[in-house]
Amino acid sequence: YLSNIEALTDLCQSSIYYSGANTVYYTGDYNASKENAPRVLKTSATKLRFNDSETHMWAAIRHAWLVVENIDRVPDMDQEEKERLKAEAKTIVAIYYIHMLRHYGALPIVDKVIAPDDVDFPARATLDDTVKFILRILQEAIDCPHFPWNISPSDLANWDGRITKAGAMGLKARLLLFVASPLFNNEEPYYPGEASDKKMTWYGDYRHERWGDAVKACEDFFRALDENQFYKLVEKEDVTPNEYRYAFRAAYFDRGTTETLIPVHRNIYKANSNPLPNQAIRWGAYNPTKEYFDMFQTADGDDFDWNNEEHRRNPFINRDPRLSETFILDGDIFQGRTAGVTDENPADRTNYPKGRDWGVGQVTVKSLLTGISCRKWGLDRAGEYNNHVIQWPHLRIAELYLSYAEALNEYHKAPNDLAYFYVNKVRERVGMKELKRGLNREQFRAAVLRERACEFGFEEVRYFDLIRWRMDEKFSTPLHGLHVYKNKNDQSYICEEFPLLGTEGSRYWWEPGNYSRKWYLSAFPQNEVNKGYGLVQNPGWE
Repeated sequence: YLSNIEALTDLCQSSIYYSGANTVYYTGDYNASKENAPRVLKTSATKLRFNDSETHMWAAIRHAWLVVENIDRVPDMDQEEKERLKAEAKTIVAIYYIHMLRHYGALPIVDKVIAPDDVDFPARATLDDTVKFILRILQEAIDCPHFPWNISPSDLANWDGRITKAGAMGLKARLLLFVASPLFNNEEPYYPGEASDKKMTWYGDYRHERWGDAVKACEDFFRALDENQFYKLVEKEDVTPNEYRYAFRAAYFDRGTTETLIPVHRNIYKANSNPLPNQAIRWGAYNPTKEYFDMFQTADGDDFDWNNEEHRRNPFINRDPRLSETFILDGDIFQGRTAGVTDENPADRTNYPKGRDWGVGQVTVKSLLTGISCRKWGLDRAGEYNNHVIQWPHLRIAELYLSYAEALNEYHKAPNDLAYFYVNKVRERVGMKELKRGLNREQFRAAVLRERACEFGFEEVRYFDLIRWRMDEKFSTPLHGLHVYKNKNDQSYICEEFPLLGTEGSRYWWEPGNYSRKWYLSAFPQNEVNKGYGLVQNPGWE
């Protein structure tokens, strides 16, 4: 409850003591039996990798198949609308399957309505068969001539949020990039066990052409985009004020823009209230780490370096504009004034006083854990966001740009001009200079993954990037907070890192010797496995 899956990554640390992150994952207590427990808000929150709106996926899949199987019986509806609704329903099935595949690997294939008295439940399929099933229903939706590419601007007031062909094609690219990655596409399974022996947690081999399949899906999407237009990155010319940071804000926060391929409505934003996720930020679910702070480059496109005296003197200026929209930075705008989020230097309280926003207020109250506060989705709580629908973008077009760049790099074993072009499109949107040329395959991959972290922070992208690349080192590298002290006389800063391990929210599984690759995929509820219809448990959770 009130946690984000990124709390399991290097981006942030949760300090909500009753959240799934703290009660189950940080303690190392997660297991298959935990998946049996019901979610009780604010008390026995056991699960994190699925949030509350995602725990009824199989019911939603059943509802979608009910539409597909029965829509033709509806009178007074033209056939074009019926075909469109079938395409939407199939895409919804694919959305849930792709999301569960990233958590579990292979799944039972449910391609029809299962009657209440049906005792022949489908067994768990292989990974290959699961992927083929998802691709089949996605392609059936994409091929529907009555499935619109986008929602017409004139219809957005009534139909914003409906599934579109562009969303379906974007999902196909997301799926193929994920399964081409080393988690599944490998000479060895990530963890031994029955499910791995039966090729439910990997393909059983490495095939380079799987990267080619991801490239082709991205090519198909951008070819269709050239033909149909509408979707594009939100640019500074599209927003008021015309600034890079607000273009980025609109890209992830606003509904009805050209940016979001699949939107999700989470709540209504109201000033002086606590809608999710603003409430979660205020209570401490999104405490950013120093490691995340350091990922954002300088405005010149150089890596941020604490050994650089100029960077160290004021680490909050001349940075990637996405930093100021992801963190609340000292000296930046906040609630119509200047933010003061510095700590008080115990050695020199006269020259280094505590900022007015340190440890107080609705957004910064939990900055005490890591020393730096999250802005993203919490925003400024200013009047212009009253009654603003909060969206949580399930898929943005920016992801397609970066996925294409990554797939090209892996398929060609080095970045080509097109790979640079697509990653630079995302950087240019926020005024960042192009990536430096001459990167090799590994360097370009690291640059793209960093770009994805900066672009999609807390959008539940980073976790899946880490597991699909089997980045064990990211799950065992100590994390840090950042004490920030400001000299009131010359406005310079002293910044001191401090370890998060061994403090509130300590991560048992993150500490040396405790992390295991079995954590890459979730456990199925053991009660469900025990029903004996062929749901094989994931390795390590038996």
